[in-house]
Amino acid sequence: MKKHPGPLLEYDEIKNIAYIKMTGKVDSKDILDALDRAVSSEKYKSGMGRLWDFTEIDLTSLASEVIAEMAQYSLQFPPGVRDVKVAFAVTKPLEYGLTRMFQAYSDVYAASHVMVFDTVHKAEAWMREDKDT
Repeated sequence: MKKHPGPLLEYDEIKNIAYIKMTGKVDSKDILDALDRAVSSEKYKSGMGRLWDFTEIDLTSLASEVIAEMAQYSLQFPPGVRDVKVAFAVTKPLEYGLTRMFQAYSDVYAASHVMVFDTVHKAEAWMREDKDT
């Protein structure tokens, strides 16, 4: 699989979701750069959740040793960015496992509420649920 072309970013103010789609081979720097780009856009609003579409991603270059550090990365951002719902849609076994590892570390180290799903539809449905459910 070739190197990724960069994230595709879409913002839905009605649903209050920033969609971040990444494709191809990526590493931790690519993912953190995509986060930086997503939340620095003028279209990103405080409190907007983030839905990462990893259905076409290749994480074979991602070292599992950096996942705990990645989970803490969002803490540098202000409230409304670091403490929102974050969903991942992941379909391949390796990518699913690494993303679940990120979820587990996020539960310990981060302020965001992270969940991993096998479809974008399920991820979006969870994003739109009341935060108290």
